[in-house]
Amino acid sequence: GQMLSAQSRHEEAAQQYMRAAQLAPQNYELVLGAATALRQASRYSQAENYYRRAVGLRPNDPSSHSNLGAMLHLSGKLTEAAACYREALRIDPDDVTTLTNLHKLRHLMARIET
Repeated sequence: GQMLSAQSRHEEAAQQYMRAAQLAPQNYELVLGAATALRQASRYSQAENYYRRAVGLRPNDPSSHSNLGAMLHLSGKLTEAAACYREALRIDPDDVTTLTNLHKLRHLMARIET
C-alpha cells in the first residue's frame, strides 16, 4: 500500500490497505493507511468510515481525531468536524495544523450563518 501511495496509485493503494485491514482489523496503521488512501482516491464516505475505526482503535491519538475532522470538514459535516478538531486539540493543544483547520472551519461556519 505504501509503495502504491508513493506512486500516486491511490485506488490500488486503497484496495491493498482495505484487504490488509480486513485481515488485521485491530491494526491501527493499516486502518489509518486505508483511510488515507481512500481519501486520496476521493472515496470520502469509505475514508470517513476508516477514520472512525482509527479513532476507535486509538482514541487518545490526536491525529486520528484531526484526520476524521478533516474528512468530515471536506464532506460538509461541519459541526461534527469541529467536535473532532476540538478533541484532537484537547489531547494535543499545540497542534498547529489542527488549530489552523479549526480556525478555517469556524470562519466557514460563520459565513454560512450570515
